[in-house]
Amino acid sequence: MKLWHKILFITLGILGLIGLLFIIWINYRAVVTTFFAYAFDRQTLIDLLRHQEKHNAVLFMAVIAIGSAIPGMPIAAVAVLSGVCFGSWLGFGINIVGTFLGNLLALYILGKFPHKVRKSRFRPIADRLKNMNHPRIGLSIGYAIPMLPTLLVNYAAIEMKMSLRNKAICILVGSLPVSFLYAFGGDALLLGNTKAVITIVILILLLFGLYEIIRRDQRIIKARN
Repeated sequence: MKLWHKILFITLGILGLIGLLFIIWINYRAVVTTFFAYAFDRQTLIDLLRHQEKHNAVLFMAVIAIGSAIPGMPIAAVAVLSGVCFGSWLGFGINIVGTFLGNLLALYILGKFPHKVRKSRFRPIADRLKNMNHPRIGLSIGYAIPMLPTLLVNYAAIEMKMSLRNKAICILVGSLPVSFLYAFGGDALLLGNTKAVITIVILILLLFGLYEIIRRDQRIIKARN
């Protein structure tokens, strides 16, 4: 991928993202002002959010999809908001669809415009996932770890030369844990369910632990070599 290609795609993605976020703000501005007018009543906020028109779900999907396709773009806040605005299960579905489509879009663009990946401290980890005895499991783990740049995971997927169907399955499986945690975490925060929030935080920490295990394994292999 040439530099101007990268600049063009990222610029278009960011502009599209800003436009969609602005539309979401316009749609939810009345909710915010009403919430403050009712002196921060939680039940009022829940009623206002959960009775919004369902076309807003498509906007959230689009934001998550475009954000997933842009390197380094944090979409966790939007994924949590989908749980806040639509509830746990619908928010979970929105996160899954958005993340799935975004990564497929990224794979398509990277496949059409090949580019040599720059060296990164995360690159050995991505290579380790790619070279596992069961590479599809490794790729799914790569998509499941929020700390690992999705760009490198997508490059690893391209280098594996597996079918589009297998790549799509890996994206879907890897997207399930974080999509679940973000959506249910957002819903639990809105409802004030402290136990659920604590459980979700623990599960997120376990994902960090999985990331550290892979890093430690990589360091041991390097030391042996």
